[in-house]
Amino acid sequence: MAPLKIVFFGSSDFAVPAMAALKDGGFAPQLVVTKPDAPKGRGRKIYDNEVKLGAAELSLPCAQPEDPHSPEFLEQLRAIQPDIGVVISYGVLLKPSLLTLPKQGHINAHASLLPLYRGAAPIQHAIWNGHSETGVTIMRIVEKLDAGPVLLTEVTPIGANENAGALRERLAALSGTALVKALQVIAAGKAKYEEQDDSKATYARKIEKPDGVIDWKQPATKVDLLVRAMTPKPGAQTRLGAKRFIVMEGVVERDLYGMGIPGGLQSAGEEGIRVCTGKDLYRITRIKPDNGRNMSAGEFVRGHNIPPDARFG
Repeated sequence: MAPLKIVFFGSSDFAVPAMAALKDGGFAPQLVVTKPDAPKGRGRKIYDNEVKLGAAELSLPCAQPEDPHSPEFLEQLRAIQPDIGVVISYGVLLKPSLLTLPKQGHINAHASLLPLYRGAAPIQHAIWNGHSETGVTIMRIVEKLDAGPVLLTEVTPIGANENAGALRERLAALSGTALVKALQVIAAGKAKYEEQDDSKATYARKIEKPDGVIDWKQPATKVDLLVRAMTPKPGAQTRLGAKRFIVMEGVVERDLYGMGIPGGLQSAGEEGIRVCTGKDLYRITRIKPDNGRNMSAGEFVRGHNIPPDARFG
């Protein structure tokens, strides 16, 4: 059986573990395709694309077309005669001219249990909405967003204290495992795809900065879900007086008294900052001043004069 000729498409650091897993699993791509290098940060300095750097470390050829649908680039792909395209976190909607170019089309690793959470931010929405598990779905790409038939899924629990950043790292690694399994099935000629149930589909829109504003009138359990979903980006935001802070981490505690005003501080010390909510307490254990560094609650309390009537809002 001849090895599969694979073209790999990815643009963010999320794609790098999968690219490495493919090579380690005997499915090294003939070509890695990523976006052009782009400016980042306040200085708008141009940095090398993470996938480009990863491809170089793995000694894989890499292309960075401005338009992957241009006639010139499509001709470059035709010369490879790819059997299949593998797409993960590429950030470009593929048009029919590219979708139909590989003999077996394209497969995609999506970080949710489809048809749940199609779209841009499945990891954050899964935490925000209180799910106990999520996973990776390998599907064939069609023109409709994340709606293609499913080849396989890998399920993983969401940790009780796990934030979006930690879960993202785990799902990036799991995507590599799932893609290797999928390619093994495809190479063996045993791939069976199952259509998604569109009636059960949900959409995970892109998370925006205002989504991270904490409403202390919500129960502490909801505050905790928001903090975990918004960490590390865009951050769960609150204000104390005129200053803005990012709550990085905390735990839910039972409110034995039930008399506090939402946002009001019940106590603040080395063990954390206990904030009253709509139900129970949320004890902040790590907090970051706007444009400052991530610090423990104890460090924060020692460095700030917090009045007895202080209230987050």
